[in-house]
Amino acid sequence: MSAAAARKYRATQIESASPGQILLALYDGCLRFCRLAQQHILAGDTAAKGIAVSKAGAIIGELRGTLDHKIAPELCESLDRLYVYFQEQLSLANMRMDPGPLVPVIKILGDLREAWGQAVGSVEGTP
Repeated sequence: MSAAAARKYRATQIESASPGQILLALYDGCLRFCRLAQQHILAGDTAAKGIAVSKAGAIIGELRGTLDHKIAPELCESLDRLYVYFQEQLSLANMRMDPGPLVPVIKILGDLREAWGQAVGSVEGTP
């Protein structure tokens, strides 16, 4: 498959995805970039680490921006605090060239992704 065809396919997938599927894709992407940042830190690749951290941070910013505090104020407040914590840990990992701060981020993000996956599955009738 050519690169242009792959981009078109991905765009079609996103356009036809439910909000729940988009949420899960954001979590998957953030987890992927956090793990990449860890790998690049361990390899000493400062530039690649910076790109991965930036992409993870952008996804967390998107997650924060989509919180609807009017619908579920307590849940949104808790998630917002977690997202701020994630951004702080990403900054520490980036500045210190230390993969350690990413460990709890990956763990908690993974737990959240699993919980959201179950919720989306029960609402949308998917496994």
